[in-house]
Amino acid sequence: MAVRIGPLFLRSRVYVPPMAGVTDIVFRDIVRQVDRHCLLSTEMVSSKGLLYRKESHIMDLAEDEHPIGIQIFGHEPEIMANAAQMAQARGADFIDINMGCPVPKITKGKDGCALMREPELASEIIKTVKAAVQVPVTVKFRLGWDDNTRNAVEFGLMVQDAGASLVTVHGRTRQQLYSGKADWSFIAQVKKALDIPVFGNGDVFEPQDALKLLEIAGVDGVAVARGSLGNPWLIPRITKYLDTGILDDPPHEVERLIIAFKHCLGLVRYKGLRVGTSESRRHLTHYTKGIVGGAVFRNRLTQTSSVEDALNTLSDLAEHVDGKEGRHRFLLAVENDYLEYCKHPGEGTRNSKHGVHAPVDVDAVAPVAVP
Repeated sequence: MAVRIGPLFLRSRVYVPPMAGVTDIVFRDIVRQVDRHCLLSTEMVSSKGLLYRKESHIMDLAEDEHPIGIQIFGHEPEIMANAAQMAQARGADFIDINMGCPVPKITKGKDGCALMREPELASEIIKTVKAAVQVPVTVKFRLGWDDNTRNAVEFGLMVQDAGASLVTVHGRTRQQLYSGKADWSFIAQVKKALDIPVFGNGDVFEPQDALKLLEIAGVDGVAVARGSLGNPWLIPRITKYLDTGILDDPPHEVERLIIAFKHCLGLVRYKGLRVGTSESRRHLTHYTKGIVGGAVFRNRLTQTSSVEDALNTLSDLAEHVDGKEGRHRFLLAVENDYLEYCKHPGEGTRNSKHGVHAPVDVDAVAPVAVP
């Protein structure tokens, strides 16, 4: 079943939504290598921050990653509209407005999920942004601020009336953050009330979870956030399972390690050695989760400070997983990429001095979906 966002017809019911410190251009490139048609979005970018640093690297887009949205956050309508115009100029296929981030640093400034407590202001933001751009506007929000104020149905109707083309609903309140269990049945109430497409978000870690979410909530699609960390193959596995009922096996552990190294290398090439290796640590540990006997290697990965560190640890882990053959397979697969990097190590194609950085402490949230 095709999903439509304004004039956009999507070829997938799977969405990889914004995640702070995760959904940068490097991560999205890896996702696109395994799934050409899923919906993608950037990390969220501060609308106010763009007033001072207009060339935000969070909004860097590749030519081959469409359809993709740029997510903005803030609470001042005109500033949000200005940010939306900048995102459109950067090539966004849609503008996603964050009204669900639960992180205190965001909500204390009236941003993110705090807007669910001020629906009139939220409505003004959506209307102002929609009037400022030609691409569709979507909104991501939660069930409510807490269990006593679950206003997702009323909020969703307001969002629809204000002109949004699609909403993504995370099945938790702001108070829950990312604890407890996502309430898919409440997402169903939002879907039943709205005429625009609704994507459900929360606790999708296997293809079977995605199908259950669709069945319980009746939503048009699923947003897969934390489940994709270290596991981009989950996206095409979900797509195939939903479309055909065929459940593909997850990739071999050595294959996971090969992509883990390429992810690390991509971050270093894009962001430079210091930032790239630092940011790669959390990704590397995610790729190795679930590997029997992998704890000692994950500990080494948390200390990674160079591409060579990552190469040595991952090749050792490949041997641990599959003997000498595993090490050989791993090294053969990454050899060309590594040799090319050694010829031109560089300082990263992104100049970190001129970027708008992640608006939350990504190490503290380590990492979580936003919202």
